[in-house]
Amino acid sequence: MQHLNSTDNRYGGTYVSPEDLPEKKSDFAGLLFESIKIWKNHNILVVWIKIPSSRADLLPILYNLEFENHHSGNDFIMLTKKLQEEAIVPPYAKHTIGVGGLVINSENELLTIREKAHVKKYPHNWKFPGGMLDPFEHIETAAMREVFEETGVKTEFESFIGFRHHHQGQFSTSNIYAVCRLRPLTCEITIQESEIADARWFPIEEYLSDEKIGKYNKQVLTSALNCSGLESIKLPGYMSSDEDYEVFLSR
Repeated sequence: MQHLNSTDNRYGGTYVSPEDLPEKKSDFAGLLFESIKIWKNHNILVVWIKIPSSRADLLPILYNLEFENHHSGNDFIMLTKKLQEEAIVPPYAKHTIGVGGLVINSENELLTIREKAHVKKYPHNWKFPGGMLDPFEHIETAAMREVFEETGVKTEFESFIGFRHHHQGQFSTSNIYAVCRLRPLTCEITIQESEIADARWFPIEEYLSDEKIGKYNKQVLTSALNCSGLESIKLPGYMSSDEDYEVFLSR
Protein backbone atom coordinates (compact mmCIF):
# COMPACT_ATOMS: atom_id res chain seq x y z
CA MET A 1 0.00 0.00 0.00
CA GLN A 2 1.16 3.55 -0.64
CA HIS A 3 1.64 6.14 2.08
CA LEU A 4 1.10 9.86 2.55
CA ASN A 5 3.74 12.28 1.39
CA SER A 6 5.12 14.47 4.16
CA THR A 7 7.93 16.92 4.86
CA ASP A 8 10.28 16.32 7.77
CA ASN A 9 11.27 19.23 10.01
CA ARG A 10 14.45 19.86 12.01
CA TYR A 11 12.76 18.92 15.28
CA GLY A 12 12.22 15.28 14.38
CA GLY A 13 8.66 15.73 13.22
CA THR A 14 6.95 15.43 9.87
CA TYR A 15 4.22 17.54 8.27
CA VAL A 16 1.37 16.50 5.99
CA SER A 17 0.08 19.50 4.06
CA PRO A 18 -3.38 19.84 2.49
CA GLU A 19 -1.74 19.16 -0.88
CA ASP A 20 -0.52 15.79 0.46
CA LEU A 21 -4.05 14.57 1.26
CA PRO A 22 -5.67 12.04 -1.11
CA GLU A 23 -8.59 13.24 -3.18
CA LYS A 24 -10.84 10.41 -2.00
CA LYS A 25 -11.86 10.09 1.63
CA SER A 26 -12.00 6.33 1.19
CA ASP A 27 -8.24 6.26 0.57
CA PHE A 28 -7.27 8.35 3.58
CA ALA A 29 -7.63 5.91 6.48
CA GLY A 30 -5.51 3.21 4.85
CA LEU A 31 -2.82 5.64 3.69
CA LEU A 32 -2.65 7.26 7.12
CA PHE A 33 -2.44 3.93 8.97
CA GLU A 34 0.35 2.74 6.69
CA SER A 35 2.17 6.07 6.97
CA ILE A 36 2.14 5.95 10.78
CA LYS A 37 3.92 2.59 10.69
CA ILE A 38 6.55 3.98 8.32
CA TRP A 39 7.06 7.15 10.35
CA LYS A 40 7.52 5.13 13.54
CA ASN A 41 10.11 2.92 11.82
CA HIS A 42 11.98 6.08 10.78
CA ASN A 43 11.90 7.37 14.39
CA ILE A 44 9.69 10.34 13.57
CA LEU A 45 8.65 11.94 16.86
CA VAL A 46 5.50 13.86 15.92
CA VAL A 47 3.13 14.02 12.96
CA TRP A 48 1.49 17.31 12.02
CA ILE A 49 -1.49 17.25 9.64
CA LYS A 50 -3.25 20.36 8.36
CA ILE A 51 -6.88 19.79 7.41
CA PRO A 52 -8.63 22.55 5.45
CA SER A 53 -12.27 23.22 6.26
CA SER A 54 -13.23 21.79 2.88
CA ARG A 55 -11.84 18.38 4.03
CA ALA A 56 -13.47 18.34 7.46
CA ASP A 57 -14.90 14.91 6.64
CA LEU A 58 -11.41 13.50 7.34
CA LEU A 59 -11.41 14.59 10.98
CA PRO A 60 -13.24 11.53 12.44
CA ILE A 61 -10.56 9.29 10.93
CA LEU A 62 -7.81 11.34 12.60
CA TYR A 63 -9.58 11.37 15.96
CA ASN A 64 -10.05 7.60 15.81
CA LEU A 65 -6.27 7.31 15.45
CA GLU A 66 -5.80 9.57 18.52
CA PHE A 67 -4.71 12.72 16.73
CA GLU A 68 -5.27 15.86 18.80
CA ASN A 69 -6.22 19.41 17.86
CA HIS A 70 -3.26 21.77 18.11
CA HIS A 71 -4.56 25.05 16.65
CA SER A 72 -6.92 26.33 14.01
CA GLY A 73 -7.59 29.27 11.72
CA ASN A 74 -10.64 30.47 9.85
CA ASP A 75 -10.23 27.78 7.23
CA PHE A 76 -8.14 24.95 8.72
CA ILE A 77 -7.39 22.76 11.74
CA MET A 78 -3.86 21.61 12.58
CA LEU A 79 -3.68 18.24 14.34
CA THR A 80 -0.78 16.35 15.90
CA LYS A 81 0.05 12.86 17.05
CA LYS A 82 3.04 11.85 19.16
CA LEU A 83 4.73 8.74 17.78
CA GLN A 84 7.45 8.48 20.44
CA GLU A 85 6.90 8.76 24.19
CA GLU A 86 9.62 11.39 24.58
CA ALA A 87 8.18 13.63 21.87
CA ILE A 88 7.49 17.25 22.77
CA VAL A 89 4.72 19.19 21.04
CA PRO A 90 5.17 22.94 21.61
CA PRO A 91 1.98 24.66 22.78
CA TYR A 92 0.19 27.05 20.49
CA ALA A 93 0.09 30.78 21.31
CA LYS A 94 -1.89 31.44 24.48
CA HIS A 95 -1.47 35.19 24.66
CA THR A 96 -3.36 38.15 23.29
CA ILE A 97 -1.74 41.58 22.99
CA GLY A 98 -3.47 44.87 23.56
CA VAL A 99 -2.13 48.42 23.29
CA GLY A 100 -2.87 51.72 24.94
CA GLY A 101 -1.96 55.16 23.70
CA LEU A 102 -0.86 57.66 26.35
CA VAL A 103 -1.38 61.05 24.72
CA ILE A 104 -0.62 64.36 26.48
CA ASN A 105 -1.32 67.69 24.80
CA SER A 106 0.37 71.08 25.19
CA GLU A 107 -2.13 72.03 27.91
CA ASN A 108 -0.87 69.17 30.10
CA GLU A 109 -4.05 67.18 29.53
CA LEU A 110 -4.37 63.43 29.05
CA LEU A 111 -6.53 61.94 26.29
CA THR A 112 -9.00 59.52 27.88
CA ILE A 113 -12.05 57.50 26.88
CA ARG A 114 -14.91 55.55 28.44
CA GLU A 115 -16.00 52.41 26.63
CA LYS A 116 -19.70 51.73 26.05
CA ALA A 117 -19.30 48.14 27.23
CA HIS A 118 -18.03 49.28 30.64
CA VAL A 119 -19.66 52.65 31.27
CA LYS A 120 -22.66 51.32 33.23
CA LYS A 121 -20.68 49.03 35.51
CA TYR A 122 -17.61 51.28 35.75
CA PRO A 123 -18.89 54.83 35.13
CA HIS A 124 -15.62 56.46 36.17
CA ASN A 125 -13.27 54.23 34.20
CA TRP A 126 -11.51 56.96 32.23
CA LYS A 127 -8.76 55.03 30.47
CA PHE A 128 -6.21 55.39 27.69
CA PRO A 129 -7.65 54.77 24.22
CA GLY A 130 -6.49 51.46 22.80
CA GLY A 131 -7.39 47.96 21.70
CA MET A 132 -6.08 44.69 20.33
CA LEU A 133 -3.31 44.24 17.79
CA ASP A 134 -4.29 43.08 14.32
CA PRO A 135 -2.35 40.06 12.98
CA PHE A 136 1.26 41.01 12.11
CA GLU A 137 0.73 44.60 13.23
CA HIS A 138 3.46 46.49 15.09
CA ILE A 139 2.76 47.72 18.62
CA GLU A 140 3.49 51.37 17.85
CA THR A 141 1.36 51.26 14.69
CA ALA A 142 -1.54 49.67 16.58
CA ALA A 143 -1.40 52.29 19.33
CA MET A 144 -1.63 55.16 16.82
CA ARG A 145 -4.38 53.39 14.86
CA GLU A 146 -6.49 52.67 17.93
CA VAL A 147 -6.20 56.23 19.26
CA PHE A 148 -7.33 57.60 15.91
CA GLU A 149 -10.18 55.10 15.52
CA GLU A 150 -11.56 55.74 19.01
CA THR A 151 -11.01 59.49 19.34
CA GLY A 152 -10.21 60.92 15.89
CA VAL A 153 -6.94 62.34 17.27
CA LYS A 154 -3.92 61.84 15.00
CA THR A 155 -0.63 61.06 16.74
CA GLU A 156 2.96 60.05 16.21
CA PHE A 157 5.00 57.58 18.26
CA GLU A 158 7.31 58.91 20.97
CA SER A 159 8.33 56.01 23.20
CA PHE A 160 7.37 52.67 24.69
CA ILE A 161 6.37 53.15 28.35
CA GLY A 162 5.88 49.58 29.58
CA PHE A 163 3.48 46.66 29.73
CA ARG A 164 1.22 44.71 32.03
CA HIS A 165 0.87 40.93 31.90
CA HIS A 166 -1.98 38.93 33.45
CA HIS A 167 -3.74 35.60 33.05
CA GLN A 168 -7.36 36.70 32.71
CA GLY A 169 -7.46 37.50 29.01
CA GLN A 170 -10.06 36.75 26.37
CA PHE A 171 -10.89 33.13 25.53
CA SER A 172 -8.91 31.76 28.53
CA THR A 173 -5.64 33.29 27.35
CA SER A 174 -3.03 35.39 29.10
CA ASN A 175 -2.83 39.02 28.04
CA ILE A 176 -0.05 41.53 27.49
CA TYR A 177 -1.09 45.18 27.49
CA ALA A 178 1.57 47.51 26.06
CA VAL A 179 1.44 51.29 26.52
CA CYS A 180 3.04 53.75 24.11
CA ARG A 181 3.49 57.46 24.62
CA LEU A 182 2.20 59.30 21.58
CA ARG A 183 2.52 62.93 20.56
CA PRO A 184 -0.77 64.50 19.41
CA LEU A 185 -0.78 66.02 15.95
CA THR A 186 -4.42 67.13 16.25
CA CYS A 187 -6.61 67.84 19.28
CA GLU A 188 -10.22 67.75 18.12
CA ILE A 189 -12.06 64.67 19.42
CA THR A 190 -14.46 62.67 17.28
CA ILE A 191 -15.47 59.49 19.09
CA GLN A 192 -16.01 56.07 17.55
CA GLU A 193 -19.71 55.85 18.36
CA SER A 194 -19.96 52.08 17.96
CA GLU A 195 -17.58 51.41 20.90
CA ILE A 196 -16.87 54.63 22.78
CA ALA A 197 -19.33 56.33 25.14
CA ASP A 198 -17.32 59.54 25.38
CA ALA A 199 -13.79 60.94 25.38
CA ARG A 200 -12.13 63.96 26.91
CA TRP A 201 -8.85 65.75 27.52
CA PHE A 202 -8.39 65.19 31.26
CA PRO A 203 -6.15 67.64 33.20
CA ILE A 204 -3.25 65.54 34.48
CA GLU A 205 -3.24 66.88 38.05
CA GLU A 206 -6.97 66.27 38.28
CA TYR A 207 -6.56 62.77 36.85
CA LEU A 208 -3.83 61.81 39.33
CA SER A 209 -5.74 63.21 42.31
CA ASP A 210 -9.04 61.55 41.39
CA GLU A 211 -9.57 58.66 43.84
CA LYS A 212 -11.92 56.89 41.42
CA ILE A 213 -9.28 56.52 38.70
CA GLY A 214 -7.63 53.08 38.64
CA LYS A 215 -4.24 52.65 40.31
CA TYR A 216 -2.65 51.04 37.27
CA ASN A 217 -3.45 53.91 34.90
CA LYS A 218 -2.19 56.41 37.45
CA GLN A 219 1.06 54.50 37.85
CA VAL A 220 1.60 54.32 34.10
CA LEU A 221 0.97 58.03 33.74
CA THR A 222 3.34 58.84 36.62
CA SER A 223 6.01 56.67 35.04
CA ALA A 224 5.58 58.42 31.69
CA LEU A 225 5.91 61.83 33.35
CA ASN A 226 9.12 60.82 35.15
CA CYS A 227 11.00 58.98 32.42
CA SER A 228 11.35 59.17 28.66
CA GLY A 229 10.56 55.48 28.04
CA LEU A 230 12.13 53.16 25.48
CA GLU A 231 12.99 54.24 21.97
CA SER A 232 11.94 52.31 18.86
CA ILE A 233 15.13 51.42 16.99
CA LYS A 234 16.18 49.49 13.91
CA LEU A 235 19.16 47.13 13.75
CA PRO A 236 20.76 47.04 10.26
CA GLY A 237 20.98 43.46 9.06
CA TYR A 238 18.94 42.03 11.93
CA MET A 239 16.18 40.80 9.60
CA SER A 240 15.64 40.91 5.87
CA SER A 241 13.11 43.73 6.22
CA ASP A 242 12.65 46.43 8.86
CA GLU A 243 8.91 45.81 8.57
CA ASP A 244 9.31 42.34 10.08
CA TYR A 245 10.17 43.43 13.61
CA GLU A 246 10.30 46.19 16.20
CA VAL A 247 12.80 46.68 19.02
CA PHE A 248 12.46 48.98 22.03
CA LEU A 249 15.60 49.94 23.98
CA SER A 250 16.61 52.67 26.39
CA ARG A 251 17.76 55.97 24.97
